[in-house]
Amino acid sequence: MTLLGPGQGSRLTALGSTYTTKAAGNATDNAYWLAEEEFWGETTPQHAHTTADEAFVVVSGRAAAWLDGEEVDAGPGTFLLVRRGRPHALRRLSQEPVRMFTLATPAGMEHVFRAVVEQGEEALLEDPARLVALAEEHGTRILGDHPGP
Repeated sequence: MTLLGPGQGSRLTALGSTYTTKAAGNATDNAYWLAEEEFWGETTPQHAHTTADEAFVVVSGRAAAWLDGEEVDAGPGTFLLVRRGRPHALRRLSQEPVRMFTLATPAGMEHVFRAVVEQGEEALLEDPARLVALAEEHGTRILGDHPGP
């Protein structure tokens, strides 16, 4: 059994969010990765996960979730499921960060964030082609800038 209190778990900060892992792939036989996410960036790029489904439950704050060509307001209590291969993006609407639980199944998507930290986010942002290639290595296709306003 694993028991973690609020704010406990290994922490990674990359690409506009801080992720506190609640259940790592090595603890779930790679069935899933669960993290408490604090999305403090303005937007995510439009992207698709090629190897995992991703689900979110918003705890506080508000984001606009872009999926299938439209944006929907995702406030506290909102559940969003993004099946693998579907382009999506987020845009923070609230002044404060958006806190949510993020689940990826199977596990593995979290490795891109660790790789960004290890290789240096600033250097990767200065070389977008390198960031795109790194994300692709870890099952995420970056498709372009956020498509919304």
